[in-house]
Amino acid sequence: MSLQPGDDQDDQDDTQREADKQANGMKDQLRKEVAQWNAARDDTSGRQAADFSVPVTTPPAPRTAKRAPRAKAAVADAPKPADGPRKPFSMSFDGVTDAEHISYMIARGAR
Repeated sequence: MSLQPGDDQDDQDDTQREADKQANGMKDQLRKEVAQWNAARDDTSGRQAADFSVPVTTPPAPRTAKRAPRAKAAVADAPKPADGPRKPFSMSFDGVTDAEHISYMIARGAR
């Protein structure tokens, strides 16, 4: 039995047609499911809107017994700083004084 050159082509066409048929069937099924889902969604959204139009009152929760108030802790006085003006915050340049750092920057040509 020898295969004719056209036989191979016919087999591929049949396979392709079958695959297309299955794909179209799946697409149709998907369209039906989406239509059902949309219809169900539309029904529930209308029902939810009706549910919200009726005010719902919930009974207040029963009150529990009050707890005893907590005793306030004694506030310790913060230690006062030493008298006299304090030096403002300044950057540290790896242990170099401000004057040494300025002279270094001038030597580098920075303004």
